[in-house]
Formats: sequence, C-alpha cells, structure tokens
Amino acid sequence: MPGVWRSNTYLFASFPIGIATFVWVVTMLSLGISLLIIWLGIPILIALIEGNRGFAALERRRAGWLLRTPIPSLYLPQHRRGMLGYLHTKLRDSAAWKDLLWLGLLLPTLGLAGFIIAVSFWATALGMILMPAWYWAIPDGVEYGLLTVDQIHEAFAVVPVGLVLFALAVPVTRAVALGSGSLARGLLAPSERRRVAELERTRAGAVDAQAAELQRIERDLHDGAQARLVALAMDLGMAQEKLTSDPEGAQALITGAHSEAKKAIAELRDLSRGIYPAILTDRGLGPALSSIAARNPVEVALDVDVDGRLPAATEAAAYFVTVEALTNVAKHSGAANARVRIEHKADTLRVEIADDGDGGADAGGAGLTGLRQRVEALDGRLAVQSGELGTTIRAELPCASSSPKT
Repeated sequence: MPGVWRSNTYLFASFPIGIATFVWVVTMLSLGISLLIIWLGIPILIALIEGNRGFAALERRRAGWLLRTPIPSLYLPQHRRGMLGYLHTKLRDSAAWKDLLWLGLLLPTLGLAGFIIAVSFWATALGMILMPAWYWAIPDGVEYGLLTVDQIHEAFAVVPVGLVLFALAVPVTRAVALGSGSLARGLLAPSERRRVAELERTRAGAVDAQAAELQRIERDLHDGAQARLVALAMDLGMAQEKLTSDPEGAQALITGAHSEAKKAIAELRDLSRGIYPAILTDRGLGPALSSIAARNPVEVALDVDVDGRLPAATEAAAYFVTVEALTNVAKHSGAANARVRIEHKADTLRVEIADDGDGGADAGGAGLTGLRQRVEALDGRLAVQSGELGTTIRAELPCASSSPKT
C-alpha cells in the first residue's frame, strides 16, 4: 500500500488535474463534433486525441509513482496516411477510448471525491487537535453540528476526537488513493490480451525482418563477393595457362585478379559490417556510428549522449536503425545535411535521424517497415515524420540497464 505522503499528494493533485482534463475534453469534444459538418472538426478531434494521450501519459506516471510500478502504454500503430487514416486507427483503438473514459471520470467522481475525503479528514482532524490554540478567534464559536465550541474546556474536550480522526485519516486516505491508482492502472495499462497480441505481432515482424536480412546477405554474397571471386579464379586460371606462352598477358591477368581480390575483400568487409560490426562490439555505439557518419556522402552531425555500454540488443537496434536511415538519406532524400541525435535517459534510448531533403518518405515502405519491425521486436516504438522540410525518424528503445564506462 502506498505511503501517507504519496497517497495525499496523489489525491490533492487529482482535483486540479481533473479540472484541466474535464475542461479540455468537454471543450474539444463539443467543438470537434459540432464542426464536423464543415470538416474543421477533424483536426480538432485529432488534437483532442493527442491531448488525451498526453494527459493519459501524465496519469500513468502519477499512478505508477503512487503504486511504485511503471504503467506501460500500448496504442495501435497507424496504418493509413492522412487525418482520416489517423481517426480510423484511433476509433478502433480501445486504448484511446480508455484514455477518454479515465479523463472523463477524473473530475466529477474520482478526483473530486478523493480530494474532498482527504481535505475533510485532515482538516477536521488537525482543526480539532489544535482547537485550544484557535477556537477563541471565532466570535460565535466553532460549530460541529449540535456542538458549539466556545469555551476552553470544550476546546480541550474535542482534542481526543481529533486524535481519533487523525488516526483514521491515515488508512482512509491511503485506501482511497490505492483504489484510485489501481483503477487508473486497470484502465490505462494495456490488457494482457492486447499485450499478448502485440507480442505476437512484434515477434512475427522480427522473424520477417530477420528472414529479409538473411535474404539480403545471400543476395549480396551471390551478386557481389561471390561473382568477384569466380572472376578472380577464372583470371588466375587463364594466367596460369599463359604463364609460359604469353608472360605479359599472364601478368595483365594477374594484375586484374589482384584488383578483383581487393574489391572482393572490401565487399566482404562491408557485408560483415552490415551483419554486426566489430567496432560496435569492441568500442560501443558512439565510435561505431562515427565511422558510418564519416563515410556517408551526406554531411552528418552526430551527437551521441550515452554513458557506458548499453545492452547488446539495444545497441545493435540503434546502430542498424541509424545506418539504414543514413543510407536512405544518401540514396533517396537529396539532402545536403543530416543530423543524428542519440540520448539515453532513464530506461529509454532515444534515436533521432533528421535530414533537410525533399521529404516524401513512405512510413509503410519496405525499408521503414523493416526498421519498425526491428524496433518493435524490443518493445520499442518508431515514428516517421516527412514533409517539405525533410524527414525525421524517431525511435525509442527500452534500455533497462547499462554498464559503466571502463
């Protein structure tokens, strides 16, 4: 059960937050529905949903702080583009409806009731305990129903009652706060069924992404290094045949074979770097990405704010998201500059890749879908924002622990 200080802080804060959420929901919902006839209501309803999501995130943090247990969130990913696609996704998302329900309940019932119970118990208990010190300041005495306290002996007589109320205030406010916080967790946390379904989806996506990665490696080996090695073997075979009859021709073939060997080595090195670079294992995320940024045709500003080493799976996901995004920037964006910002805060690693290119990135395309599957396999989230001012890719990866620098 939460402590007294946490419980009362939670209950006292619920009332002003409830006022803010109630005004927000009622105002935006009324405006959005009334203006749907001229289509202006659609962006208002979208703003309502996004605002509800922000308030719900605040409520999850408050309830998690009260219960000393983080409360996760889980929303359906948007599969259709545009405002109507966004609304279509949210109208099908039970988590969005639960957000709305909780915010609607916060002021008229839970928030107000908890606030009144906490204030009434503590104010009455402390008032009675301190009655001898202040009863005289009320000219007509202090009224408690049928009892009016206007004498010193009466003031001392109500002190034991105040002590009893004070003793009762502790379990009552803790129980009320626990009930409210537990209800918030029940409404705002994803259900087990949703968690299992999401886990199945992300794991299936991870399997698909892994299969696609293996196919890419096989294709690169077949079309690249393997073809060069075959050509190398043929050149060396012809050089061997000409070694006695045509030494100069043999030397030219050996020179060409040497060139092909160096190209094959370079391709194999790039391929191995794409599988899992040694520098990432040896030195960590920052140095590994520095080498990638230095070789990218687009000028890249790299900012990695990570203390120590991260879990290997998190490092690998952040590395490959960044590498793939920078590859897409160089190939398709027409950008002159790109920026990579990686920040580790609490239990989350945030990765942001932005460019000043032409925009138009398709969040549902094969490349970004593969990145999303890689991130979601770790219970992370990936968002893509693409417009006239360029494209920004943001990934949030869970990062439970990190080791200190050595």
